[in-house]
Amino acid sequence: MAVVSGAGDFLAQYWPGILLLLAVAHFTRNYLTAGASSIPGPFWAKFSNLWRFIDVAHGHAEETLCKLHVEHGDYVRVGPNAVSVRNLDALKTIYGINQGYQKASHLEPQVELSARPDSTECSNRWQTGNQPPTLFTTTDENFHAAIKRPVTSAYSMSTLTEFEPFVDSTIHTFFRRLDEFVTQNKVCDIAKGCDVEGIMGAIEKMLDYAGKVGQMPWLDYVLIKNPLRQYIKGGSTSAVARFARARIDERFRELSEAGQAASPPRTHRDFLARFLEAQKAHPNVVTDNQVFSYTVSNVNAGSDTTAISLRAILYYTLKTPRVSEKLDKELRLALDEGRISFPVSWKQSQEQLPYLDAVIKEALRLHPAVGLLLERIVPEGGLQLPGGPYLPGRTIVGANPWTIHRHSCFGKEVNSFIPERWLRAEGESESAYQSRKQQMLRATFTFGAGPRTCIGKNISLLEIYKLIPSLLLRYKISLDKPDSNWTTVNAWFVRQKNMDVRLTYHN
Repeated sequence: MAVVSGAGDFLAQYWPGILLLLAVAHFTRNYLTAGASSIPGPFWAKFSNLWRFIDVAHGHAEETLCKLHVEHGDYVRVGPNAVSVRNLDALKTIYGINQGYQKASHLEPQVELSARPDSTECSNRWQTGNQPPTLFTTTDENFHAAIKRPVTSAYSMSTLTEFEPFVDSTIHTFFRRLDEFVTQNKVCDIAKGCDVEGIMGAIEKMLDYAGKVGQMPWLDYVLIKNPLRQYIKGGSTSAVARFARARIDERFRELSEAGQAASPPRTHRDFLARFLEAQKAHPNVVTDNQVFSYTVSNVNAGSDTTAISLRAILYYTLKTPRVSEKLDKELRLALDEGRISFPVSWKQSQEQLPYLDAVIKEALRLHPAVGLLLERIVPEGGLQLPGGPYLPGRTIVGANPWTIHRHSCFGKEVNSFIPERWLRAEGESESAYQSRKQQMLRATFTFGAGPRTCIGKNISLLEIYKLIPSLLLRYKISLDKPDSNWTTVNAWFVRQKNMDVRLTYHN
């Protein structure tokens, strides 16, 4: 007892010094982390991930990282055990298939699924007391492959034509809304619209949280996953989860009313129909909760990201009169010659509009939706960085699309909007052009890379390549204040605000 009492007295007397010593030891260990310690970066980032947290909280982390790579080269230390990579050869390993690089287990964008019972019979079937891992949030590569396999065909390029009627319908709905601004001669903030059922607000709130807390994941267990908070707050249902459940309920009512137990009475099979088909084919994998998870993920990941890309394409086109005029000429000529229709089909956009393709690729290069590192964990064998140090296993490495898209492989003036970089230059041989183009395509990280490439890439491109030409064929669009710039904020995705435009009809 005397020993215990003595130790207690010692701690009571010297606890400030002990805490200081422990803190010094902790930060010294962080600073000297094997591998990462030999890579340049911000001074404070070598001691704590707090530097990353603060940088992301400022809302322009992509700009910070681009400047750091210009200053330090292909490798930048952004945390005690985290390295940002710009070397293209290293990325082939980090994001390659079967290379053993697991998605980092930090907080990723996700939505809070339902934990509160619902009174309806249909909704009770889709209850979940926890947040099951999704295609986007799971770090288990085997589980990711297992839940992805049953629905891969729903997102394949071969299904695009089946989704065109849905996209056409949405385009017409969008145009009816824009017509109101034309007839009333009102300025339209095309980056902002009505938030249906609070979905966009919920997604933005989730991203704002995940972007910051994802840099110091342990905070999530204090702020959200804290057992005391969960006990006091009880269950909750996000706007996205409520919307997804409502759509599932509607579908089952349709099936019940039609007296069917399989596909709903629809001419075209939408995503939910395909998820239910996958459940019948793979019942052990595609459970009720998994169908719910697929639906939530579609709403969550397929909204703001594509909208960001559409805004980028339109903004850069309108800010560059030379490009706008050249694109308008291509569209008008193709329409007059009957090579495209209205709305423009996917096939027409791919075969008849090469300058449109260049404009879209360039806008997505200059403003990719993702604005933070796509982090991976180095496997136990370690990683020898080309032209850099050796990184031991468990080091976090990753690329930010914004830095990769400003690599020298994209040519000169990488910070400028120049669609012509995607076209064959005057005097350039076909073989040289194809080689240059393929190098740029391999360095394109708009939708990620490797086995975790965005599963919705094809449907997003379908929407983009149909809407942009159809929009520019129907309306003459100009920025209300051409000399003003939009504002952006990086919270996982680099969202834009303030895009006031004026619209009139083409003659």
